[in-house]
Amino acid sequence: MKKCSSDSAFTLVELIVVVAIMAMGMSLFLGINYRQRETFNWRSNLRELHVFLKAARSYAVLERRTNICRYSSEQHSFSESLRGKRVKLTDGVEFILAEEQQAQLDSGVGARAATEVDVGREKAQIDMVAFYADGGAAGGPLEIHGGRRTAFLEIDPLTGEVRIEERVSDDAGKR
Repeated sequence: MKKCSSDSAFTLVELIVVVAIMAMGMSLFLGINYRQRETFNWRSNLRELHVFLKAARSYAVLERRTNICRYSSEQHSFSESLRGKRVKLTDGVEFILAEEQQAQLDSGVGARAATEVDVGREKAQIDMVAFYADGGAAGGPLEIHGGRRTAFLEIDPLTGEVRIEERVSDDAGKR
């Protein structure tokens, strides 16, 4: 039988160093993972809105009728009039209205009457984009903020094509 010598064992200091290195590695990994999750949520929300607007345009062309996309500030969502589809913006994503749009929303002008929908369900709505039967559109650009990120959804008035331009602001330059 072979006896264990003190040369083949780890010392307490060596074990503490290894555990400390592993803890630093895990904290670095979790920090990066959190930022990636935040970016993933932002991009998937933009993608959902982009697909929603493209589908709304397609519905207008297919049904040969105007399809109006409305923004509901209470539900934090977009809805379209022809098929009733809806896309909800995630928490932390803020839709920025132009001053005249915000004034319309506050005064109720341009919003649907409460009698058209269930009472109290969607009172504060504003028409944001209209897609026409010929493929054209009216409305836009739409501005969306999410933390340091900003996205502009531009809608071509002739073709109804929806484009996204994303920008990330640098907070370090503002301090």
